[in-house]
Amino acid sequence: MAAVWQQVLAVDASIITPLRYNAYRTPTFPQFRTQYIRRRSQLLRENAKAGHEPAVRRQYLKLRAQLLGQRYGPLSEPGSFRAYSNSVVRSSRTTLDRMEDFDEDPRSLGARGHRRSISRGSYQLQAQMNRVIYDERTPGSVVPTSVAEASRAMAGDTSLSENYAFAGMYHVFDQHVDEAVPKVQFANDDRHLLACCSLDGSISVCQLVPAPPVVLRVLRGHSRGVSDFAWSLSNDVLVSTSLDATMRIWATEDGRCIREIPDPDGAELLCCTFQPVNNNLTVVGNGKHNVHVMNISTGKKVKGGSSKLTGRVLALSFDSPGHILWAGDDRGSVFSFLFDMATGKLTKAKRLVVHEGSSITSISARSWISREARDPSLLINACINKLLLYRVVDNEGTLQLKRSFPIEQSLHPIRSIFCPLMSFRQGACVVTGSEDMCVYFFDVERATRAIVNKLQGHSAAVLDVSFNCDESLLASSDAGGMVIVWRREQK
Repeated sequence: MAAVWQQVLAVDASIITPLRYNAYRTPTFPQFRTQYIRRRSQLLRENAKAGHEPAVRRQYLKLRAQLLGQRYGPLSEPGSFRAYSNSVVRSSRTTLDRMEDFDEDPRSLGARGHRRSISRGSYQLQAQMNRVIYDERTPGSVVPTSVAEASRAMAGDTSLSENYAFAGMYHVFDQHVDEAVPKVQFANDDRHLLACCSLDGSISVCQLVPAPPVVLRVLRGHSRGVSDFAWSLSNDVLVSTSLDATMRIWATEDGRCIREIPDPDGAELLCCTFQPVNNNLTVVGNGKHNVHVMNISTGKKVKGGSSKLTGRVLALSFDSPGHILWAGDDRGSVFSFLFDMATGKLTKAKRLVVHEGSSITSISARSWISREARDPSLLINACINKLLLYRVVDNEGTLQLKRSFPIEQSLHPIRSIFCPLMSFRQGACVVTGSEDMCVYFFDVERATRAIVNKLQGHSAAVLDVSFNCDESLLASSDAGGMVIVWRREQK
């Protein structure tokens, strides 16, 4: 019952769907709601260390939920609390634990995946509902949903420009100097653990706090450049892909290589991503135009989990439930695949030609584009000097261009991201690298003058960007091997 305090906080802060109870506290003073949740979390953590009997804590949890239900009304989705409780317990187990489970019973993927995944619903129906909501609201108003209110309470009422004002550089890492760093990424739900991969064939795991920031360990083993990597959900495992035609599984705690898996086609591996519901499955893209679903426990590709694109596969991204996979190639096409949760099978659904002959270097998916309403979206970098934002219009991953932003990209594999707290802000922001050696912040809801901020400091094309979980730090990497960590200005 080590996670009971998290479950209590979930009921209180409304982490579980539908983000309801905290939205009703001091409606005219959202900053008080934020302070309440922070103090509540601190007290619950301290109480958890006291070692009370699990039965007593479970009874408290039940009574607390009942009292909040009587005060503010019942949750709109019965059983949503039970689903969240189960997910907390499962998420506390490491990826290595789940790898062992999968070895014992491959069929467990479907059951476990079903319990952890959220309702898929219909993208098309949701898009229609969004249009109705936006058409009926008065200019400048906010859709009055509990999700929007609770999100605003967590972030406060500061403007988007204030949220993304940066005071300067926090630290500069140069251990990979002279070789490009194509990927930099903070660990999941972590403020200070950062990893980056390099074309020198290594991966660095860095710790930013306590000061001074240090390189905890360097993962070596690939004989050629590392093209991509991904953190597991529990951050205990890293998976990496390399131009040496192998993927490696690393234990982040001690840096050892758990397993080396050759590409089924013997081709250069160019990108990878974990299946978000079950991290035993990783999807890789290679230089022979193929995507493969790999079981990292067995080291084998999943039957039916392979498909061919029109070019070298450079970018991959799942939607948050793990039902749709998008893959982009160097011929300018983005394919959507339906992912079978029980078997790992891929079914090709749709194809979009973004720009014939232009490489798709980055794909990022997001279920919420802003805090006003659900708006499934895809952010795409293509070598056409534009950052593209698409709307996902149906449950097969069909894309419709929403808008574009001018950047310099005609050659380098530049990546972009949605800001992690996007749904908590007034407005919505995306961040991208650029070949003009700058980092750009764009407000996706501004019709004109969409640039919110511009960071300068790199001496080569900026290839990737990554926020930590609370947006207090931003990391960016460049083609010269430098990684800069930027600190957000404290208001």
